[in-house]
Amino acid sequence: MKYKLLLWDFDGTLADTLTLALNLYNRMAKEKQFKPITDPHAVREMNMREFLKSHDVPIYRVPFAFAAFLKELGKLAADISLNEGIGDALPQISLMGIRQGVVSSNATEIIQQCLKSNNAETYFTYVSGTSRIFGKERRLKSAAKQFSVHASEVLYIGDEIRDIEASQAAGMDVAAVSWGLNSAEALSSHHPTHLVSHPEQLLQILRDSL
Repeated sequence: MKYKLLLWDFDGTLADTLTLALNLYNRMAKEKQFKPITDPHAVREMNMREFLKSHDVPIYRVPFAFAAFLKELGKLAADISLNEGIGDALPQISLMGIRQGVVSSNATEIIQQCLKSNNAETYFTYVSGTSRIFGKERRLKSAAKQFSVHASEVLYIGDEIRDIEASQAAGMDVAAVSWGLNSAEALSSHHPTHLVSHPEQLLQILRDSL
């Protein structure tokens, strides 16, 4: 078995939060004088730093703005659905004997509430959330240490360019999913280990690795 541990990103990867996040951001942009998102398709081609710069979000304001964003998102956590096909994939992955966890920039409480409301919490033995947008590399390494597995035995699943970069920096394989924030083209240009367009493809990758 190549992969002993699967670590998931939450927003856009496990959970269908993109439309909700767009609406919350645009509401916040009006209050905080950031540029609103008027072209979601253009955003899909940007990394996080490009997004912040093009939407006039100063880096020093990110921690406070993101904390406020998570506070609003938390009020809706129980109503967040999993992305199509994820609910069917999770039990199949567990049956393969692969352990699963979540490493996300979202808050732990929001992730746990969403998983519980979607009857998916039993498939995860580890949830690590934070209010920091950057710094996933350290938390990925920490998760591998928690499970006593080598980085080469971990597959991280994410929907953003920064997920690919964090995984590569941590020495882990990464499955970039095209149903989330960044487009397949943007993800492919950063050379993920796997590029996935549907959860069934992910399942096949895992079956082939057994």
